[in-house]
Amino acid sequence: MTPEDPPTLPPTTDPKEIVRRAMEMDQRNFELLHNYTYQEHRVLKALDKHGKEKHKEIETYDWTILYGEPYSRLIQKDDKPLKPKEERKEQEKVDKFIAKRKNETPEERKKRLDKEEKERLEDRAFATEIVKAYDFCIVGEEQVSGRDTYVIEATPRKDFHPTQPHADILPKLEGKVWIDKKDYGWAKIQAQTIDTISWGLFVLRIHKGSQVTLEQTRVNNEIWLPSKLAVTGGARVALLVNADVDLQSDYSNYKKFSAGSRILPGVTEVDPSEKPPSK
Repeated sequence: MTPEDPPTLPPTTDPKEIVRRAMEMDQRNFELLHNYTYQEHRVLKALDKHGKEKHKEIETYDWTILYGEPYSRLIQKDDKPLKPKEERKEQEKVDKFIAKRKNETPEERKKRLDKEEKERLEDRAFATEIVKAYDFCIVGEEQVSGRDTYVIEATPRKDFHPTQPHADILPKLEGKVWIDKKDYGWAKIQAQTIDTISWGLFVLRIHKGSQVTLEQTRVNNEIWLPSKLAVTGGARVALLVNADVDLQSDYSNYKKFSAGSRILPGVTEVDPSEKPPSK
C-alpha cells in the first residue's frame, strides 16, 4: 500500500482508537510532505518581564527538499527582500550543503541514513507513548475548515511512565485535539503546559500556563499540512534572545512537485536519486 492509498477502516467512536489512527495518518503525511514545497512566515516577539513586546523579528523561509531532506532558506526579513550581503550568506549556506552531499563518502552516507532511520523509529515509538500517556474523551463534534471533526480532550494519566526519549514532557501537557471524522487527520491541536517544559539542555523552556496551538489544512485532497503554529504565554529560547518569547508561524504556498529535482533560487544542482526515509 502506498502513502497515497490510506486504508479503509471500520467506523469507531473509541477516542483512544481515533487518536491512534490519527497517529498513523501523521506518519503517512510525513512521507507525502517530501513531495511539497512551501513557505513559512515566522514572527518572533521578545517580551519583557511584564509580558510586553520589546523586540520583534519577522522572517520568511522557503522550504524544499534537497538531497532527500527538508531544507529551509531565508528569503525575506521584516517582509522585505534580503539585502545583497544577506542573500550571499544564504547562497553560501546552500552551496556548502550541496557540496557536503556531493562529496559524501559511502561510509558517511550510511552513517547519516542509519541516524535518520534511528530517529524515524524513535518518532514512531514516541507516537505510541502519546497514546499511552493520556486518558481521552470525546467532548463534542465541530467543523474545522468545513470538515467534520471529533473534539477529543486529553488528560495526563497519573500512572504513565515514559520509556522513550523526550516522552517525559507528556505529563506536563494537557489539551484538546480536533480529528477529522473521515480520514483521521489532525485538524487542530491545542495544548496547555501544566508545568515548565525544558528541551535541549535548557535551550528552550516553555513556561507553565503557556499555550501551543497547531492548525492544519487538507491539501490536494491527500495530505494534512500545517497552516498555523503559535506558542503564547511565554517561552525562553536561550540561544536566540535572553527574554521570554511568543512565536507564530504561518504556512502557505504549498506546491506539489513530481519532477526529479527541485531548484531553489541560486541552486543549480540537486541530486534527486536519494529518497528520504519514511517516518
